[in-house]
Amino acid sequence: MPLNIWIDCDPGIDDAFALAMAAASRDKLRICGISTVGGNQTCRKVTENALRLSSFLGLADVPVVKGAEGPILGDVKPADDVHGDTGLGNCRLPDGGKELASENAVLYMGRSIENMGEDERITLVPTAPLTNIALLLKTFPHVKEKIQQIVLMGGSAGSGNATPYAEFNIWTDPEAAAIVFQSGIPIVMCGLDVTRQCGLFRSQMEELLESRGPVKHAFGEMLEFYFNSPSYKKRSLACIHDAVTILYLTDPQLFQGSYMDVEVVWGKAEERGRTVCRPSGQMAAAGISAGNRVFVLNQADLPEFQRILLEKIDRLEDKNGNGKGV
Repeated sequence: MPLNIWIDCDPGIDDAFALAMAAASRDKLRICGISTVGGNQTCRKVTENALRLSSFLGLADVPVVKGAEGPILGDVKPADDVHGDTGLGNCRLPDGGKELASENAVLYMGRSIENMGEDERITLVPTAPLTNIALLLKTFPHVKEKIQQIVLMGGSAGSGNATPYAEFNIWTDPEAAAIVFQSGIPIVMCGLDVTRQCGLFRSQMEELLESRGPVKHAFGEMLEFYFNSPSYKKRSLACIHDAVTILYLTDPQLFQGSYMDVEVVWGKAEERGRTVCRPSGQMAAAGISAGNRVFVLNQADLPEFQRILLEKIDRLEDKNGNGKGV
């Protein structure tokens, strides 16, 4: 039976890849909904991207709902230099005419989870700042019992990418992240420790870009923007961070990790957004409340990651030929 998942995202080039991986894996995953939050770009732009991507990838039956404009405190600071003005780099997807199911993601998510069957559970897959998830847990605390796990892209046991200490998603809304990590729900953290090992080479991007298939070409255009950005201009591998969450669910053999106690640094500190990771038990021994044990991914099989990711993109192309009706 397919695993019930809810994808909370801010598309975003790597979010687009995550959605594609999910769209190509509907034999294993039942996508109950897609919610958006301001992060890689403004909420308006990422919501438009989510609508267009879901049409393009054959997810017309999956509701898309608009979430938080920005973090619990402060304003969103879009990553234009990494994802471009639209959020999808050089790619311009067609308007599939899909409309929002709701402009209140938290209410829609909460009601959807409440209405699940008595024995059903759902896995939340946030690939964005954790604002929506934190608000969900505060507004509908009783739905925790129906959440099997949270598999998130965010955090780092080492250095960050938004600051020397913090990864972008956690840094954008550390207060929300602290709520989620302290929720008691089982968490799998797909942080920079593993996602920096996962991506495609420039030669693979060029093959996608040269393809006449609309799905491959579109993702080639997105990756081309990555490789031309200051972050990747001199690098051979472009990281596809968010796809790790979906591939962990469909192909867990690709990854290794260990259980850690995770503390999120929030407030106006220099290390704001840092995820302090220590082997389980060390924080409790030091008298620090860490919330709950988190399974932190730290190793990946890059050749197999690339093979499976490209195979899933091939599957999308083969099933529709025009980016629709997967």
